[in-house]
Amino acid sequence: MSKSTMMRRALCVTALSAVMGLFIGAQSPAAAQAITMKIGMVTINDPIHDFSKRFAEEINKRSNGRINAEVYPAGQLGKAARQIENLQFGTQEVYVSPPGFLAGINPAFTTVDAPGIFRDIPHAHAVVTQPAFRSHFLDLAKSRGIVGVSLWAYGPTAVAASKPIKTMDQLKGLKVRILASEIERSTVEAMGMSGVPMDFTETLQAIQNGTIDGTRTSMVVMGGMKFQNTVKNVLRDNTGIIFTGAWVSKGWFDKLPKDLQQVVLDVGRDLDMFGTKISQDYELATEKEWADAGVTISKLDAGQQKELFARVSGIGDKLMANNPRTAETWKLLQAALKAVDAK
Repeated sequence: MSKSTMMRRALCVTALSAVMGLFIGAQSPAAAQAITMKIGMVTINDPIHDFSKRFAEEINKRSNGRINAEVYPAGQLGKAARQIENLQFGTQEVYVSPPGFLAGINPAFTTVDAPGIFRDIPHAHAVVTQPAFRSHFLDLAKSRGIVGVSLWAYGPTAVAASKPIKTMDQLKGLKVRILASEIERSTVEAMGMSGVPMDFTETLQAIQNGTIDGTRTSMVVMGGMKFQNTVKNVLRDNTGIIFTGAWVSKGWFDKLPKDLQQVVLDVGRDLDMFGTKISQDYELATEKEWADAGVTISKLDAGQQKELFARVSGIGDKLMANNPRTAETWKLLQAALKAVDAK
């Protein structure tokens, strides 16, 4: 082979290598860079936290690494209101919380907070996951930049306080933290207490400094933040079921390729039952943990429990049925209740 031929071949190889390098350089950053999904919540070490970790694992796996989901518990991304704003602005991709936190966007989110309508966790889960209701409910904030992808039952309500609360009379006059919703205010007032709207992350300190006497929520969510070290009295009122949803930034979601949009939707739906199941497991463990910590856990006798339910059971219908912003959702919830109870 002549020297000139060898030089021409060397030049061709060099040119081809340069072209391939340009092609790879142009393609690899886009192919290698995963889409960020920040998942935030205000709780820690509870079903919401566990759900979020599982949600992240499934998203990362089913997207083949094209989405990089990260979990930020205990209000690391801000208080509840800030994280909801983050979704709307597109600076946070997912927020996992009870739907009542979104009541300022759409009061229909509080329909599931109506007291006295769910028998227990399995009953509540079966009702809210009826397809027509679930689809409608998860889209309640769609016009405001937020879409829901998962909905599940977190647990029954309990009143935790710094004072003894073994009877209905001992509920009277207690100041308890609530969400800023009419249905929560009406419920605690029907129970003889007064509601103080407050971000959940501020609740424990407010109890410690005497600003409020306690809160009505799930023992599990309180246990994750070690309320049992401060609050030594709990009354399991069981008048309501707390739910949780996974809420996604619509602006971010709409920019995803169609196949990744489907991954997010599928993971959310597939984990509905996981969220409810892990909550039931936590519920059993939490009661033992609180008892071991010296917390007095009480239940009303049958007569007082019946009276308490009678006081609160009409609140949902009174507040929701004739309100144009909640009537449709309330009607669908009643239909879901009837469908489940008819089985």
